[in-house]
Amino acid sequence: MENNSFDVNVELNIETLQSGQLTKTKISEPGKFTQIGKSIYLKFNESLENNDTASILVKITETGEIHVKRVSESTKLASLLYFTHQEHNNGHLETEFGVLPLDTFTKDSKVEIVSKPLSGKINIDYDLIYDNNVIGNYKFRLIFGA
Repeated sequence: MENNSFDVNVELNIETLQSGQLTKTKISEPGKFTQIGKSIYLKFNESLENNDTASILVKITETGEIHVKRVSESTKLASLLYFTHQEHNNGHLETEFGVLPLDTFTKDSKVEIVSKPLSGKINIDYDLIYDNNVIGNYKFRLIFGA
């Protein structure tokens, strides 16, 4: 599967626990699965209000590190978060006012990909940290299939 690209359907469920409030987000969109070398990329859009979209790129490196980049032109927000199983990572949120450092602690992560038929799951449980304070607990559940 070197340097190949495939159309896939993506379902992403995110549970967020912030200040005692549980929020659930579900995204079902068409996407693109691409493998370049030993890295895997999943790209899809998130539909927002007012017919706007945010583009989401999930990269899985050959070492199993997961990068999640989300860019919304309309809200002028871009985030880049890194996840390594049971480790702290530095990321950031770009706003029109500047860049905020955001850290993650990946409590658990698991990636399963099957080539025939092409499908997979990416699960990440993590804490989002700003200024050494946990600002939220997240469960990221992405399922895709051709």
